Amino acid sequence: MTDAEQTASIDDLSEAVRASGGALDAQTALWGAMFSLDRWWFVARGTPPDVGPLVGTVDGVPSLLAFTSGARAREFALANGFSEEQAGLSLAVPSQRVLDMCDQIAEHGVQRVVVDQGTLGFFAPLAQLRAIHAFLP
Repeated sequence: MTDAEQTASIDDLSEAVRASGGALDAQTALWGAMFSLDRWWFVARGTPPDVGPLVGTVDGVPSLLAFTSGARAREFALANGFSEEQAGLSLAVPSQRVLDMCDQIAEHGVQRVVVDQGTLGFFAPLAQLRAIHAFLP
């Protein structure tokens, strides 16, 4: 499956979660698709070698902003006042390293991960992300 097809699938699964009222099987399928991605994308902040993912406040909650594609990360950055140069800097983290990165981010007071903010906006508490991953078939 191409990156574009995976993103489209996650879009559909996100809609299925909304339509189901948050049914567990729909959420399981959605997070399973997220962890099946080769990588998660983030808007990069900082300058090398000190580059990290963008953290924002969503609904008053400190949130790690993750994206299903580099294009979505770039679109978000441009829509939120980043320059073309800044928006072009993405951080791609292999899915198998996402949990470790989230653990590190949580130590700094970030409470949740929000996926495709401005497009989908589904989220999970960082403190529960490992349990979600372990629950997946």
